[in-house]
Amino acid sequence: MNTQTKTDRKNQDRRTIMAALVAVLVARLVATIPMLAAALAWVDGVISDAGIISVPALALLQAVVIAAVILIYQRVAQWLGDRWPSVEKLMLGSDARPHYTPRYANS
Repeated sequence: MNTQTKTDRKNQDRRTIMAALVAVLVARLVATIPMLAAALAWVDGVISDAGIISVPALALLQAVVIAAVILIYQRVAQWLGDRWPSVEKLMLGSDARPHYTPRYANS
């Protein structure tokens, strides 16, 4: 039996979307750093010459940065929200944290 309510799902979605938007913006900003762009072009050349993978280094870097920023952003927002719930609401769009119950919990 799924006890997660629609409100919990909406809060979960809202909080994840807000963190993901911030992460994508940070990844885009990181990718515009000129020294980083030159280094990534060099790494792309090395990877291409070696025939290791066909994924550009920039795409890999953006994926890693996005994942890391999502995690860090949510953790920081929750940490600040422990003291100031309004900050968590501002950062994540909701100060209501979803509640989860184990799948096989005894009722």
